[in-house]
Amino acid sequence: MIVVSWNCRGMAAPSTVSELRSICKYLRPSVLFFMETKASNLSCARTRRNLGFDNIFCVESRGLSGGLCLFWKSNINIDVYAWCDNFIKAQISTVNVNVWEGIFVYGHPDFKRRKELRNELTCVDNNLHVPRTFIGDFNDVIAQHEKVGLHPKSTSQIDTFRCFVDKNALMDLELQGTKYTWFSNPRNGFVTKERINRVLANWEWREAFQHATLSALPAISSDHMPLVLNVTSRGIRTKCFKFEAFWADHADCGNIIRKGWNSVCNSLVDHWTNLSRRMNSCKQELVKWSKANFKRVDIEIQK
Repeated sequence: MIVVSWNCRGMAAPSTVSELRSICKYLRPSVLFFMETKASNLSCARTRRNLGFDNIFCVESRGLSGGLCLFWKSNINIDVYAWCDNFIKAQISTVNVNVWEGIFVYGHPDFKRRKELRNELTCVDNNLHVPRTFIGDFNDVIAQHEKVGLHPKSTSQIDTFRCFVDKNALMDLELQGTKYTWFSNPRNGFVTKERINRVLANWEWREAFQHATLSALPAISSDHMPLVLNVTSRGIRTKCFKFEAFWADHADCGNIIRKGWNSVCNSLVDHWTNLSRRMNSCKQELVKWSKANFKRVDIEIQK
């Protein structure tokens, strides 16, 4: 089961709809969670039909701001039992998976309102051991190194967020492939980057889904990266591609990358599929080139 969470900054924009189609075609997610839809329930229902989802739950936007939306397929059972402008609480299950609690969160831009929201989301002691995960845009970082910008994050805001995590006995799922999930527009020639989109889970949920992984897609039509939570067991793990820094020092590296990039013709496919094919072609060419020209670095280090 794949869950995609995205602060799309407006669901009805043509670029957003195009990107959603590409995500659905590429990942085939079972659940989609949107924040800042800035759309009516009627518009969200139209998007659901276009993307091929069976069920929908919406918290309608207030004018041109806010709005939450949840899409899911018929093979997933989702029972929404509480909601407001900043969260949707639901019981989630499939045929072969135990019931767990999914809390889809959009942290309010105002810190005082975020603080009130976290107090409302904090679980009582007798409810801590239910398998539970929080997913969404929390609008806060958990440590200072999760922000790069002209000004550091307020220590009091970080401490308040960490207190929420500790009170609910949550752990932060490792984000693979990138460090930040939100990017600002350039200001004084500098771009602020933060990891404000994340998944927090308690031990019971992590124990039930030991192979769950979290990754992010590129930020294209929004300044937020879509999060991809893969709850399904991965089975046999494939080796992850890593670009070695010393490759760039070799005179042939640029030519190898160009060879891989240009080997894919511009076929009649969407931009995302074309980009993915070119990236995979570059990876394959770099791996073949590395095996032919370099020794196994890990073995050399071990020696």
